[in-house]
Amino acid sequence: MNYARGSRSVECLNLDVSLRLRENNLLAGQLSAGIFRQRFSAAENLYQRNLTGHYGCVNALEFSNGGQFLASGGDDKRVLLWNIDQEVVTALGRPQVMNETHTSNIFCLGFDTLNSHVFSGGNDDLVIQHDLATGKLLNYFSHEGPVYGLSVDRTSVHLLSVATESGEVLFYDLRLGNYEPLTVAKFRSPFNAVEFHPLNGNFLATANAKRGAMLWDLRQHKNPLCQFNYIMESPSCMSVRFNCSGSLLLTLHRRLPPILFSPSSPEPVGTFYHDEYFNSCTMKSCSFAGPQDEMVVSGSDNFNMFIWRLDGVDLDAKNQWIDTPPVILTGHRSVVNQVRFNRQRCLLASSGVEKVIKLWSPFAQHGWEGSLMSPSSKPYCNRTLHNSTTDHVIQDFSSCDTDEDQVMLAFFDTLVQRELESWNTNGNHTNSDSTSSSSSLERSEELGSSLSPASDEEPPDNEDVTPNVSELSWQTHPNRIFYLIAKKRRVLLQMAVKGTGGQQRSVDQLLARLNGEQKQAATQARISDWLDETHRLFGDDELPTTSAEAAARRSFDQLGRSPLQAIPQHNPESLHINFAQVRRKRKLLRLHLDSRKRSRNAARNRASDDSIEEEYESNDTDNDEAEEEEAEDAYSTDASTDATSDDDSTSTTSMTSMEAQLSETYSSSSSCPLLVAIETNNNNQMASNNNHKAADGEASVAAMDICNTESSADSTTSSSSSLQNEN
Repeated sequence: MNYARGSRSVECLNLDVSLRLRENNLLAGQLSAGIFRQRFSAAENLYQRNLTGHYGCVNALEFSNGGQFLASGGDDKRVLLWNIDQEVVTALGRPQVMNETHTSNIFCLGFDTLNSHVFSGGNDDLVIQHDLATGKLLNYFSHEGPVYGLSVDRTSVHLLSVATESGEVLFYDLRLGNYEPLTVAKFRSPFNAVEFHPLNGNFLATANAKRGAMLWDLRQHKNPLCQFNYIMESPSCMSVRFNCSGSLLLTLHRRLPPILFSPSSPEPVGTFYHDEYFNSCTMKSCSFAGPQDEMVVSGSDNFNMFIWRLDGVDLDAKNQWIDTPPVILTGHRSVVNQVRFNRQRCLLASSGVEKVIKLWSPFAQHGWEGSLMSPSSKPYCNRTLHNSTTDHVIQDFSSCDTDEDQVMLAFFDTLVQRELESWNTNGNHTNSDSTSSSSSLERSEELGSSLSPASDEEPPDNEDVTPNVSELSWQTHPNRIFYLIAKKRRVLLQMAVKGTGGQQRSVDQLLARLNGEQKQAATQARISDWLDETHRLFGDDELPTTSAEAAARRSFDQLGRSPLQAIPQHNPESLHINFAQVRRKRKLLRLHLDSRKRSRNAARNRASDDSIEEEYESNDTDNDEAEEEEAEDAYSTDASTDATSDDDSTSTTSMTSMEAQLSETYSSSSSCPLLVAIETNNNNQMASNNNHKAADGEASVAAMDICNTESSADSTTSSSSSLQNEN
């Protein structure tokens, strides 16, 4: 290894000095790094635009040193070179194409330090060295299996490392030509990624499909220098990435969020978490981002990108749980696999199943979409998911088509759904980890051969399923992938907690908090849906929100201004709406009665005064029977007769008031049930009184005003007297 150390001593680049110079110098566009840092720290979203040029999935991205170029490769077997400065300000979409193509999918890319060469590795077992200026082939290196990862030493232009599917990590010195490379590691399980330390080329980080993430010293490579926290439930590591100074290492395991390490310790610094993040079906990468690597970025199977900030993270502590809300970037229309950050121009690049590459910036550019301070109005992809696919997808690139491939989208839509549905309680799958974590169609082929059309039925409940998820409103789950991820939330949370190095945490408490937040959102969504549906059926401009308003609206509608008058009396469509209304009323009445009974039972347990308890029990049975009879009478009356416009408007206002009361059920569960009964009796009395006060227009309006102003003052007195009279 003397030749390696000698070359580094001559060609070593002091990145600390270069970083300090970068902070002091003006960057592209005459903007300092401090401005980029401020905009990133305040960002809730980013501006985006598409780069279009590939004919298939884009599996590999890499920025050049200095950030001027972006290399991309994918299923179309081509390596494209994009000039970033031109692509930011124009929409040309005319990248340079390297002359030599692979015979199969491309999985990884890398630039040398001087940006004179670009390396590509792929499914054809080859690593090809391209000349950046001419696009010609310079050299190639053959292996015993597909090449999943490669890395070029940042301190030298001659040293290259390769990770292969055959379980080898190889080290090349390009000055020696096609010689036998040094075998750093040899396992039976595939290596998915390899990364040189940015300041010391003697160290390598690797990601293995069975043994997780490891750190190696090339001078003593028989055993790994450090085995990072091994997770039995998810040993498959798919990505490793150093920050620019090499002081932190980011790893990504299958079915786990990104985990942050210090290279000198096997225990994690912290685990990043979000309940919507999921990666299992494709080979993904993670990356640091920001002018000072103050952010962590990764793509997800739900088509979104997640950006966690390191603000508040103690880099000297261990086993931290980082669940601060991330920035969620939307815009991709399928699974996001690759993410890279351009430090010099503060640009993010992302790609995946789609044919497009997305650029993300904190600054608005001509022709770019999005905003900086406003999150996306729809935090998910709004296209319809496919639920069926063929066993194998044949790709034909002869047409040079860059339009969206619906067949490919359908394949991966079904792949994600079937993966979530068939995942059993032990975290295993019908296929191996290596085949399930593929990054393109070729690496997903074996998994895809077992696919069948995704069922519209919900998966059966088992111990993996998070409690109460099936009871939540579908409005809180924008599509089936989000819903299936929520069903697996418990086991995903348990695995993520174990990824923190065995730190004792209450999974039930974390899960209860997440379920509580989602239940609250689901309740609000249901209430909003009820009000919208009522507005659609009855045309109310202002929906009543209190009992007094409901009674006043009924009195007002009896004057002949019911919104249902616009519907013909004998129109079949109106009859259909009437029957739907009757069914809706009956369901809401049942829910209302059940909530009232639960409230009274809770109050009965808390009551300490025996006299109050006896009085409550004496009235309980009578009130329940009266309420049930009232509900049945309302239902039978609406179902047996063709209600007039006045009667329908009366029922409408009463039911709308009941929906408003239902919306307050969760917040008023601790209130005394006697007050609920008093308010109900008061409403009934006001409703009956208003029916006798509608003699003419002026009298009715006066009665409406009296009901609105005096209902709260007289409620206690009138209801108490009514209870005494019944007894």
